[in-house]
Parts: sequence; C-alpha cells; structure tokens
Amino acid sequence: MDATEPGLDGYGRDIYASAKGDVDEATIERLRGVSVATAWSVLNKAGILHPCMAGVTPLSGPEGFPLVGRARTLRYLPLREDLLPLLRTAGHANPQRQLFELVGSGDVVVIDAMGQTEAGTLGDILATRLKARNVAGIVTDGCVRDAPFIKRMGIPVFTKSVHPGANTSALLPFEFDGPVQCGGVTVLPGDIILGDEDGVVVIPAHLAAKVADDGLEQERLEGFLRMQVENGESLRDAYPPGPRLREAYEAWCRENPRT
Repeated sequence: MDATEPGLDGYGRDIYASAKGDVDEATIERLRGVSVATAWSVLNKAGILHPCMAGVTPLSGPEGFPLVGRARTLRYLPLREDLLPLLRTAGHANPQRQLFELVGSGDVVVIDAMGQTEAGTLGDILATRLKARNVAGIVTDGCVRDAPFIKRMGIPVFTKSVHPGANTSALLPFEFDGPVQCGGVTVLPGDIILGDEDGVVVIPAHLAAKVADDGLEQERLEGFLRMQVENGESLRDAYPPGPRLREAYEAWCRENPRT
C-alpha cells in the first residue's frame, strides 16, 4: 500500500502515541500507598471500567507487596512448529532473551501468554536473571515453571497458574516492548502496574498522578472510617460518611497532617 495515495495521509502513524508517557519516580513512590482496590475505584471513576487483569493472582509474597512499576512487555503467540528453527537460529535475538537483558530497576515484566496454561512463560534461571536486573516484579496471564524456587525468590510474581513445561512446548516468543493484553487488559509499555493480594490493575501513564492523588486521599478517609466503625458507628452513618463524620474527618486531618 502506498502511503502517498489520496486519503492515506498519516498512514503508519502511531495514533495512540499520546496515551503513552513516562511516569516520574515520585508518583510511583506515592502509588505504593494505594491499594489495588482503591486504584480500581479511582480508575473506574475516571472512565477506565476494566483495569483489573482477570485470573492473575499472586504466586509470591506477601512480603514483596505492593508491586509497583513501569510495564515492559513481552508477547507470546501460539506455537507454530515450522517457526521454531528460526527462533533457535536467532539465539540471543530471541525476543524473550532480548527483553530480559534490557529491563532495569523498577520495571515490571508483563507477559502476554493469551491465557495459555499448557507451558511456563519462564522458569527459575530466567527469573533469576530478572531479579539480578532489579525488576520490580513479573506478571503473566499464563504460567511459570519451577514454581517452588520462584516462590522463594523474594520478588512479586503474579500468574494465572503454574506448569512444568518449557515455553516453546506451546508458546512462541514473538515481540517485546509493544502493546499487549494481559488478563484481558490492554497494556502499553510505560503504563503503571500495581499489584497486591487483590490482583493486578493497569494504570494508564497519563492517569498515574490522579490515581496517586485521589487514591491516597481515599485511603486516608477509609482508614478514618474504619476506626469509626470499630468504635461502634453504624454503616448508615459511616459508609458513606454523612455530614457529621465528614466534619469529624476534616478535624482529624487537621490534627493529623500528612508527613
């Protein structure tokens, strides 16, 4: 197709470029104080209705939670046997190996396995390399293998399941650092991944500061409301809070300023 043909102005342009961004470290650090449940609520109010990866749950933790970091993506395709010789000939140009040598501190490796549960997306040696590269965590809607070791590595790992099979028994690593889906959620490189015992949400880069700001305020309010319920307040008065508790909360905030 010739991009100079009439009607094809802008052909080949990345129409989603404005949705990408680089979230600053201060915002990422603030997001450590926001739970996945709270982030889901803030994103829902902002119009992102399905930010939570379906079926992706913690394999390791809880001492490693929360998981917060920038997405670096790897996409698998279903295995096609005639392509395996090309992958093997490529050696370390294998997209999986390339990404695992390029990731760095604070990155979250997000692996699109299409929900496939018939092979592991990585095992203990590759996971060890990712830990050595100081990644923040690993998330896949597929499986990992060598789960007994990976569980004890000390970094957050979220998976759909586990399987002893090597990746190329059912999967083909195809590309890295491109748009993927994981657990039914679209992930762009640079999006923020937030995970805890409730699961994993994807925070679009341009909404990260809003989730941090609104999320921290919601966490503070709900912490106050929990105290009131523990002290005998009824749900009718406390959840949502009426004018009396709203005033009490504002007074409490003045007496307990954020540090």
